[in-house]
Order: sequence, then structure tokens, then C-alpha cells
Amino acid sequence: MRLTSFTDYALRLLIYAAGHPESRVTIEEAASYFDISRGHLKKVAMALSHAGFIDSMKGRSGGLSPTRYGPQRTP
Repeated sequence: MRLTSFTDYALRLLIYAAGHPESRVTIEEAASYFDISRGHLKKVAMALSHAGFIDSMKGRSGGLSPTRYGPQRTP
């Protein structure tokens, strides 16, 4: 099975965020850990946030964390 780089980065970010449940993960932290572009990871994080897989918070104490129950679907 072949994955696009976008999908690969999305899976990496989800796993990394799930591995740090006690704190929020920053994009800079994850980008340096995986040695990937910060710009690409920003796009991935925005897509995951809009889809409901992660919660994102801006600001000084902001970052990314996995959602508690996954994406919510409305009828």
C-alpha cells in the first residue's frame, strides 16, 4: 500500500499527539521530531482539526491534542 506524504504526515501527527496526552503538542515540536517541513505539517494539522480528529488551540499555551471521541457526525 502506498501513502501520500500528506497521509503519512497525518498519521505521524496523530500518533505523536496521542503519545503525549498530558500536554499539547506544538507543530514546531512535531516537525523537528520527524524532521519534516513545518509548513506541510501546518496544512496537515489544519485538515485534521477541521475533520475533528484533533483539537487545536492558538496562543501562548496552545497546541494540538487528539479529540476525546473522534470526529462527531451530525445527521
